[in-house]
Formats: sequence, structure tokens, C-alpha cells
Amino acid sequence: MVISLDDDFEACRLASEVNSKKIVGAYLDSSKRTYTKDSALWFGMGLISRFGKRRADELKALNRKTYQQIMYKILGLKYKKQEPILNLTKKELDFGRKFAQKNKIGKKDLVIGINTGAGGRWQDKKLSIEKATELIGKLNKIKNARLLLFGGPEEKERNGQIKKLTKTKIIDAGCSNSLMKFASLVNLCNILVTSDSLAMHIGIALKKKIVAFFCPTSPYEIELYNRGVKIVPRKGCVCCYKEKCDIAPEYDVDEIVKSVKSLI
Repeated sequence: MVISLDDDFEACRLASEVNSKKIVGAYLDSSKRTYTKDSALWFGMGLISRFGKRRADELKALNRKTYQQIMYKILGLKYKKQEPILNLTKKELDFGRKFAQKNKIGKKDLVIGINTGAGGRWQDKKLSIEKATELIGKLNKIKNARLLLFGGPEEKERNGQIKKLTKTKIIDAGCSNSLMKFASLVNLCNILVTSDSLAMHIGIALKKKIVAFFCPTSPYEIELYNRGVKIVPRKGCVCCYKEKCDIAPEYDVDEIVKSVKSLI
């Protein structure tokens, strides 16, 4: 059996070329990407949907199942909220400990990670620099709070601007960490405030408390395992998946702060 859960052309080609009795998921049919009937629950609301983009987008917006629920259903497996696993090595844990010692982060501190960027594909996934700065100022008022500012290479300039505008203390986690060093620093957090991004998925796998904000992607597909809060904009798109939303998202910073406090 071939299980093919990626609609990338090369992944579909590989699935089609493997000698197997059965394929579940996406594959090539006469050089065209398609998918098996039993995987329509996922691919039917995606880029290769047989229903066309307009209907696929409608199905995506109507969907209320998490990604995990959908995948377990497609594969005929019983879903019991099985969690993702991310194990850090001793070396990686030591990296995190040394960072904490260097920045005088103690065991009694409430470490709140701030990851407001989200790469370059969806422009409106990010919290604006002004809103991020406002959020940092308000979170710093929480008792024993120590804030860590996260980002990747694409957030270097953005995070620099946030630090310039921020009038309260924040620890810069850096923007050039390797994947596992990044995870080691996320592991220091008690609570992670994040966009729908790699940081969020790492935080979920490390069983962190999460406050995640969503635009333009679906909040319904994300499983937080009863350890988090999902925030959607009070104005703007939800689940439109456009690179640039027709209406820029407007978040209530106080709602994010309230959600963080609810997890303490």
C-alpha cells in the first residue's frame, strides 16, 4: 500500500511509480494530479479538488474537523486524540538550559514566548508590528513574566523593529537558530503566543500551552489538545487562504492577553 498525503506534483509522481496494490491519497493519472475516493475528505477541499477551486474553498471554510480527525478517517484508523511527538536530545536540552542561565531565566519565572511572524507566503498571518509591540507591553505586566521573542530568518528585520519600539524588557531568542535549537528554546516556554506557523506546531508537540491567532488559515483544522486558545480577528478574513486578504485582520490585543492569563 502507498499512503500519499501530499498533493505536490513530485510526491504524486512518486506515489504513482511505486509498485503497489493500493494507493490512498494523491497520485498522477495521465500526468494530472488526482486523488482516491477515500481521501476526498481532505483533497476535495484542496488545490487538486475535483469540485474546482470555488467549491473547494467553500468546503474548506465549512470544515470543522481537525487535520488529525481527517487523516485518521482517511486511513481507517481510530482517532483518540493521539498526540504528535517531538523528543529533544540531551544536547538540545542543554542548549536551552544554557540560554536560560545566560538570560537569568529562573524556575519561578513565567516564560511567555512571542512568535508573531509567519514566513512569507501569507502576508496577513502575521500580527502587525504595532500590535506585537502593544502585546509585549501588556504581557510584561503579568507577575513574574519573562518574554522571549521568536522568529526565523525572514523575521530578522521585523523583530529588530519590534525591539526598537518595545519599551519593556524582552529576551531575543534570535532568528538564525537551527530547527532543533529553535525547538529547544520553545521548550523553555510555559505559554507560547503564536501565529499559525512552525512555532505553533513545535509548541503543540512539546505540550506547551498555546494562544494561537489565525488568519487567513483555518483555526478548525488545528488540534491544541485542550492546552490552548484560538484567536480569530474581530474583523477580516478567516479561512480565505489568500496571500493577501481583501480585508486586513484586526485583532483585539486585550483578548490575547486575557487568553494568556486564562492559561496561567
